[in-house]
Amino acid sequence: MKPTVFGIIVILAIELICGGCENDVNYNSKEYGAKMVLNSMIDCSQDTHLIKISESVFVYSNQNPQPIDDANLEVKINNLPVGVVYDHSANEHRYYRFEASLNPRDKIEISGYSQSHGYVKGEDIVPNSPQILAVTPEWFTGTEDGISYLRTKIKIKDISDEDNFYRIVIHDKTIFEESSPEEAEWFTSEIYVDQEILFKDILGTLGETNTSLFAVFSDKLFQGQEYVLNVYIRKDIFSASNAEHYVKVEIHSLSENLYRYLRSLELATNGDNFSEPVKIFTNIDGGFGVLGSYTIDQQIIDID
Repeated sequence: MKPTVFGIIVILAIELICGGCENDVNYNSKEYGAKMVLNSMIDCSQDTHLIKISESVFVYSNQNPQPIDDANLEVKINNLPVGVVYDHSANEHRYYRFEASLNPRDKIEISGYSQSHGYVKGEDIVPNSPQILAVTPEWFTGTEDGISYLRTKIKIKDISDEDNFYRIVIHDKTIFEESSPEEAEWFTSEIYVDQEILFKDILGTLGETNTSLFAVFSDKLFQGQEYVLNVYIRKDIFSASNAEHYVKVEIHSLSENLYRYLRSLELATNGDNFSEPVKIFTNIDGGFGVLGSYTIDQQIIDID
């Protein structure tokens, strides 16, 4: 089954009820007033970036989220202002756009104001670029389930003298004889991580699952060194005959803000949210959400 990461209902609910400033916020059944939710997860390989604005809603109430149509946004890159324009709407969400060519260590600041929701502000530092040294694919069959998988051994080089945070993303593509390469689409593959030691203390339900919601990890076990990641995807997604099959392996270098946000979502969805307080990281002062950034390295391999 292909994961739709941000479509998971639990996560959407959690995103609407929690907030604070650069910390973990406890949710303990207290109803909060509506605040501005500002989310921007910035792909630094692109020059066009989106900011999503919405209104927070207490998840167990009958309140319906309302659009924020009077928001004024400002963006600064390295303390220099960048133009922001309205882009589009989707239900109660309002999207704004800005253009910026971003480099490692750039400082991103986004602030907003709404008469009914007050001021919000977040900032982030663009992380250094990751480095994939090699990707080695190999087929294997699970001893318990008898299912065939494609193992991808991903050799990466960590940057020394600093803490780094990463995410694995794998896409698959099939090009049929009657179609052109341009017509074929990349699809996000579900990644199995139970054979990779880096995820042993991350899943929250050790021994009960072999996939990770976001496949994020830190460099604590290999700081400043080379490391080979051992993850795999199902083989049956490549079952089409008379076709070319490709895999695109991406390593994302995450800002600490983005890493902490995604990790907190993983922990919250693996826990008992009804008996234990939900803790979701946010770095949006005065509101909810996250401002985070990531850089990408990738390799495409032919697996036939």
